[in-house]
Amino acid sequence: MTTNRKLNGAIVPRREVSKCQKNTLFDLWESYYQNVDRAMFEEDLAEKDWILTLSDEEGIIRGFTTMKFYELEIRGKAIRAIFNGSTIIARDYWGEQELVHTWCRFMAELKRNEPEIALYWYLIVSGFRTYMFLPLFFRNFYPNYETATPALEQEIIDTLGEMKFPEEYREGIIRVQDPRECLDPDLAVPTTHKLRNPHIRFFIERNKEYLRGDEMVCLTEFTIENTKRTAHQIAEEILGSLKTAKSITKEVVAS
Repeated sequence: MTTNRKLNGAIVPRREVSKCQKNTLFDLWESYYQNVDRAMFEEDLAEKDWILTLSDEEGIIRGFTTMKFYELEIRGKAIRAIFNGSTIIARDYWGEQELVHTWCRFMAELKRNEPEIALYWYLIVSGFRTYMFLPLFFRNFYPNYETATPALEQEIIDTLGEMKFPEEYREGIIRVQDPRECLDPDLAVPTTHKLRNPHIRFFIERNKEYLRGDEMVCLTEFTIENTKRTAHQIAEEILGSLKTAKSITKEVVAS
């Protein structure tokens, strides 16, 4: 892993992504995934709202994640969700935390803009490394090996899963009709040591066909209280003033 260089994160509106940048994104994606199709990659990119890019000191993109914004109503309650699609970081930069920093700042800013509306992270997972972002940075997330998914969260998962993948979503899993892009096996299969982690075992057992591209639909709410580690520090920094203001308001009302 590269340790003497850092990545710089940026949020780029999808319409502003240049042809050259698209080529770089695809080349990076193709380096780590099997069954990659350029037309499908372009189609997936076109439906997204933003691209989070990770560039080295020379401005070369070394990683990215695509993002789409959803607004919907569940049980009469307005909710917002950010969907993360294609995500990859060049192997030399694994362990670099700029993806987490940039993404959390983006989410915290969205939450600050509409603090009364629940904001969720909606992601589909075909690899254990992506799934591990959830226990690393969030307290409550679904599905998980310890607790059953609450009814509201399950309804949100089902609604979003069926909305985006009406033909393939079944019981929390996007079951691909034809094998499609998936991580190279040497990256996708966990070692015996990693399988000691109950979160990784849960993912492998729940999404048995992950090697052919099946994806598990996951959900977590982005709040100060629900975040951990770096995510919590950033959420507290950006949203802490809202929490303080709300506390003062309650005290005034109570008096």
